[in-house]
Amino acid sequence: MGVKEKKLSQNTGSVIADTNLGQIEGNISDGVMRFLGVPYAARFTDDSRFEPPEPVQPWEGIASAVEEGPIPPQRPSRLASVMGDFELPYNENCLTLNIWTPEADNGKRPVIVWIHGGAFVSGAGSLPWYDGTSFSRDQGVVLVGVNYRLGALGFLCHPKISKGNLGIQDQMLALEWVRNNIHSFGGDTNNVTLMGQSAGAISAYALLANEKARICFDKVILQSGRYDSFETPDTAAEKAEDLAKIAGVSVVDLKTLPVEDILDAQSILARQNAKFAATNIPLMPVADGEVIPDGVHEAALKGAQGKEIMLGFAHDEMHAFLAGNPDIENASDAQIEDVFKRDFGEKWQEMLSYCRNRQPGATPMEILSSGLNEANFAGQTSDFAADLSDKGIDTWLYRIDWSAPESAYRACHCIELPFVFNTFDRWMPPMIAGLQSNEATALSRVIQKTWGSFAANGDPNHEDLIEWPAYNADRRSMIIWNKYIETVNRY
Repeated sequence: MGVKEKKLSQNTGSVIADTNLGQIEGNISDGVMRFLGVPYAARFTDDSRFEPPEPVQPWEGIASAVEEGPIPPQRPSRLASVMGDFELPYNENCLTLNIWTPEADNGKRPVIVWIHGGAFVSGAGSLPWYDGTSFSRDQGVVLVGVNYRLGALGFLCHPKISKGNLGIQDQMLALEWVRNNIHSFGGDTNNVTLMGQSAGAISAYALLANEKARICFDKVILQSGRYDSFETPDTAAEKAEDLAKIAGVSVVDLKTLPVEDILDAQSILARQNAKFAATNIPLMPVADGEVIPDGVHEAALKGAQGKEIMLGFAHDEMHAFLAGNPDIENASDAQIEDVFKRDFGEKWQEMLSYCRNRQPGATPMEILSSGLNEANFAGQTSDFAADLSDKGIDTWLYRIDWSAPESAYRACHCIELPFVFNTFDRWMPPMIAGLQSNEATALSRVIQKTWGSFAANGDPNHEDLIEWPAYNADRRSMIIWNKYIETVNRY
């Protein structure tokens, strides 16, 4: 196994990697070997929609991997006004990987498998935002971006048509592909880090809980996850019936419905299920007792044994969902109280007082943003860190506070992504408006090196970073990423 260069050049040319499945042709760009649109699953047929993925079969000849494959079918992201948007061709045959490596040799480099976010309805591992060139070249890692099925095509669950969790099963098959083939790209099969953000972090949490999946990776990076985002089979079936009703067909007929009609129906379903001041995920993974255990949390804690975990959240996660919405900006006291009652139950008054007291003069949007962050991202991440630490698992907790000078979204959901990938030129969304290039690039170098150190060694600390102590009950340490980097205690 190895690589053959067709044109000798540090920055240009094509390369051929020998895998267990056959030869794959990639190219060299900016000092990194890129293999794009690599299939990890067999192509779907007219009869295989809503079916689990099947492994790709070996091929004869040389498979071309010099261009990205299509992204999963989707409508524009609900956060397009915050993150920016993209227009790329989509297709149901979207189960591909993008691989970036410094060298496709026997180098046994750390491997990072990237699971993108997007509320399980948008995004792709192959987006330019997540280009792995900088990460792979500068940190000496093999980076793998995964495309998986989204929306109804990936997460519809109903006894008449699908057992659900197809998107999670896609990710599992991608992990198996990496375990079997990444050595051909200079990767170490015994040093794989699973990295996910938002829906990708929820996915990684579910994969920790799955006995078959968790043997395929050794470390986990969880960015801005919400760890209660699972349906029951009954609630999922109700949503499937609602989707079919919107589309004007029976549930069984969804199998042959044009994909555009499915996308239209799931957009309507999302609007119908939307709640005031809430992050709504229209179709979620299902705790089915098979792919995802009924007791997801305990299973994830069990799956984390023997691994290292790095996890974190943003200071103003909810600004991405709430800022600029007149209904939120002008919410009444009664509306705010109803939201806190919904999300905090008996502790609603205590939490509302806390959020008001910590921000004197806060607007309704700021109070709601603070409270909902505690109920969701910040609170659930910190609770999981504490549970991991209590089990003796090496755990590091972070918060990103950096915000752009001209952005109304502050340190919002997704703000860390251009720093992790060092792809500011591919983003330029409203959430980083007014970004100072020198400052951002310098912080990106440290953040990326921290992520890379964790992937390589199971410890995020390195010579260019202040000490980042592991999280434990005695010292609930958390690193703060901002213009000034510091460590504090989480409460």
